[in-house]
Amino acid sequence: MEIGSVFEINPAAVKKCGETTAFHLVQVDKYGKAHCSFTASGREAIELALISLEREKPDTPKRCLMPAYMCDSVFLPFLHRDWELVFYTVDRGLISYGEELFRLTLEHDPGMIFIHPYYGTDTCRELRVQLKALRKSGVFVMEDVTQSYYLEGIGKEADFVVGSLRKWYAIPDGGFVATDLPLAQEILKAGEDYARERLSPLTEKWMYLHDETSSEEGQEERQARKAAYLEKNHALEEGLDHYSDIRRMSQITLSILSETDEMAAAKKRSENYDYLYEKIGRMRRFCPILEKEGGEAPLYFPLYVREREELQSFLREREIYAPVLWPVGEENRDALFGDEDYIYRHMLALPLDQRYGIREMERIAEALLDFEKQRVVGIRADANDVVATGHIMRCITIAEALRRKGFRTVFFTADEEARELLSQAGMEQICLHTEWNHMEEEIPRLREMLSLAGVGVFLVDSYQASPAYFEGLRDQVKLAYLDDCFEAVYPVDLLINYNAFHTRFPYEENYDGRTRLLLGTAYVPLREEFAQTPDGAMIREEERQTEGKGFSVLLASGGGDSEDALMGILEKAIGRAALKDVTFHVVAGAYHPRGDALAAFADAHTNVQVYRPCQDMAGLMQECDAAASAAGTMLFELSAMQVPTVFFQTADNQRYDSEFFADEERMLYAGDIRQDRDACLAAVCEGLERILEDGDLRVRMRERLSLVADGMGAERIAEEIARL
Repeated sequence: MEIGSVFEINPAAVKKCGETTAFHLVQVDKYGKAHCSFTASGREAIELALISLEREKPDTPKRCLMPAYMCDSVFLPFLHRDWELVFYTVDRGLISYGEELFRLTLEHDPGMIFIHPYYGTDTCRELRVQLKALRKSGVFVMEDVTQSYYLEGIGKEADFVVGSLRKWYAIPDGGFVATDLPLAQEILKAGEDYARERLSPLTEKWMYLHDETSSEEGQEERQARKAAYLEKNHALEEGLDHYSDIRRMSQITLSILSETDEMAAAKKRSENYDYLYEKIGRMRRFCPILEKEGGEAPLYFPLYVREREELQSFLREREIYAPVLWPVGEENRDALFGDEDYIYRHMLALPLDQRYGIREMERIAEALLDFEKQRVVGIRADANDVVATGHIMRCITIAEALRRKGFRTVFFTADEEARELLSQAGMEQICLHTEWNHMEEEIPRLREMLSLAGVGVFLVDSYQASPAYFEGLRDQVKLAYLDDCFEAVYPVDLLINYNAFHTRFPYEENYDGRTRLLLGTAYVPLREEFAQTPDGAMIREEERQTEGKGFSVLLASGGGDSEDALMGILEKAIGRAALKDVTFHVVAGAYHPRGDALAAFADAHTNVQVYRPCQDMAGLMQECDAAASAAGTMLFELSAMQVPTVFFQTADNQRYDSEFFADEERMLYAGDIRQDRDACLAAVCEGLERILEDGDLRVRMRERLSLVADGMGAERIAEEIARL
């Protein structure tokens, strides 16, 4: 049974609903306010409070101090009412401080201060003395108790107490506002229609989980049912952001809540929190954010996780759904510095609500322990103005394959140059702050970092690694090395050379069974997208014959295109009669030195499209009949997608690969562009013409390329690392 996600509602509970006249909730009564109104949602409760304040106190400045860590749905009612938001800071303990509130109050003259005690603990305790003084000066305080609904001793000194009840109970709608000021209750509209709409996906979820007939369905049918109610629920949630009227809480919800044992729900949540806290406190990779101070009943169990997305995915595979609270809003994005940014990036909320007991908490704790025990693979690579990004990129591909097998991966770099690249890929990184080209000097610090990260297997991808470097590590970790050059025999457990020219070197003789060798193009670490069936060319071939469609050609020349090959090919090709009807798809990359010139060329020629960058390279390759590319990893990607290709050499270390791909016309070789640029560009165009004019050649090339790389190399490497 799954744990978490939206509340399900038993249809039988809805059928029992009747008229409810005198309604109140003990947990709302405790705030001791003269007026209370129950609304369809928490955000509508906030807007009702603002409307009432503006009516009763029209001179109040429409400016609010708001914590920078906050759900963006809270911003909406303030923006609807044309309030200005000024954000104050929250530290990693979710605490804010009164000194800053005083300073911001002097600077901005707010009419209101918004506070939010987080996750069932009074994280606003440090503010309350200052808030009392600020209220005396005429500033109103709104306290959002959505995450601390059961917490005692809060809310009484706020001018408005607001909250969302939908987060706490199996109800289709529900929020509230309590205040001593008269509320504009006359503006409330009926909320029955929305509640009935919301009931649909929530009762469908109950049927999905509990209906005996659903167990007879096939897996695909069940997943389709689940996807349908989740999509419907998501659409209704988004609809809350576009409300116009402020609605009363529905009679359906009033009736369900009248039958709800609030204290039993609170007790269950408290017990669940205590169990998880005791278990998680013993683990190394998670950090509980707050310690429950007494009998509080939190909304969730919040914790910090460095590799949050990995844990969230890991739990999801075990049907445990832990939300991220919250996504960054447009309104507070510029106010996030340091601690707030850390909160948004690393906080994860574990479900612990009253639907579950200790058995479900045990499941969560066991899953966390399994994640805790994951084997860790460290990866050593660099990218800078000397070391090409290809090393990092292929290691990212291997890391993704390892993650799919349940490994945690940590990148170790000499400097910060690759941080952005690794962050974009969602990779964990430890910077050694060492010299990238003096790797033996980093060994003492590296050994310490490997131990702290719990690394058991260490994959190295650097030409700077020496046999002595590996000797300094081999007593601590299993070692793997990506070797392109065979410049030495390395004391490692696993060695990978996926290049076709590996046969030139005596690997077997020199390693003599002491090292597991992964040799040949079956181990080319291509991204997962290149493992799909490369049927695009065959489909286009059929379409062209039946519908008279023209040819499409992919042009690529690596990230830097140091020889300006792309523009050169285009300028030559555009004037050749045999290529005049070809559509050219030019992959320039975001940082291409002549990207603007290429874009201008495309503007002037309708048959040229430029990608800066290309978001789906495999998909684009499938759309193309042929390609022209610089040598390098791109040739293996084109092989996996079986795209007939003309290629050219741009570096000395591509010589052996050039010989392999040119052999048997796997691809057509246009020469070394550095030696005679004009002749090379002409040869590229001639090769494209030959490919496009000769259907039999295209068939032969696709057949031969299918034997080079199938896109599963990274998976094979990951499997071998898993065996170490």
